Amino acid sequence: MTIAIPLHRGEKWIEGIIDTVAKAPESSRVILSDASRQDDAIERLAEIFRADDRVEVISRPETLGWVQHANLLLEEAETEFFCWMPQDDLVAPAGYFEMLVASLDQNPDRILAFPTVLRKATKGRLRKRPVGEVPFRPPPLELGHAGPAEEAVRMLRDWNLGLGCWRGVFRTREARPIPMTDDCADLVWTFSLALAGNFVWVEPARYVKRFHHGSAHRLMRWQGMSGTVDLYRAEVEARLGSDPALAENVMDEVCRYLHRHRLTMVTAPLRPLAALALDRPRPVFE
Repeated sequence: MTIAIPLHRGEKWIEGIIDTVAKAPESSRVILSDASRQDDAIERLAEIFRADDRVEVISRPETLGWVQHANLLLEEAETEFFCWMPQDDLVAPAGYFEMLVASLDQNPDRILAFPTVLRKATKGRLRKRPVGEVPFRPPPLELGHAGPAEEAVRMLRDWNLGLGCWRGVFRTREARPIPMTDDCADLVWTFSLALAGNFVWVEPARYVKRFHHGSAHRLMRWQGMSGTVDLYRAEVEARLGSDPALAENVMDEVCRYLHRHRLTMVTAPLRPLAALALDRPRPVFE
């Protein structure tokens, strides 16, 4: 399998990157790729992993946005399995990647295996107190018991599909490029892949999502209904074009979801205040 770690100002996250590489299987290929040249992290990592045959360190001559960079890494992959591993997150246990790949080997009809995603969190209206690593909600249905289109729509409608499944290991041949958009590109891509086949949740595999002010999700912006519908329609037609009736039914559900998503994006700045008022766990920004 290929584990691709795209870097952007990676100096702060070197310790976590080293930990991720330590958990990579002996037979895997690990790509550390910098297309930003914001610091010397890639040079330092090249020195650290100089003797590790699994690791290839690449300093790109061009400057790429995160979507372009991720797509380039996917295009270069030559292995059966692939995953993008953000530089700023952590995984456990030691056999994390083997667990996800083994789940796909045991379920040849599934095309992506994903972990339990957690966040470090605090609570308290007047005084913050840590509450440990809090898991995000599990999938809203038992996976693999419905057709891919039905499962994909349900996960899009009732769950954060991009949060959990973007961080999975998937069958490389099934993936399409990530769409070029500033509004939840990971979500559109994951929904597209879900239309192609069922997913599998590997609950014991644990992925800690770390929040900070440079996190990609803080840069997401609503792109307008028309443009966003067009993005989803392109993916639906690519996956379901041979069944126009099913494709149209799926797009009807997508449009219902997008009307709600538009409101979610507009009200996003108010969510921390709501969590504070309701005394709910809030993510720790590192």
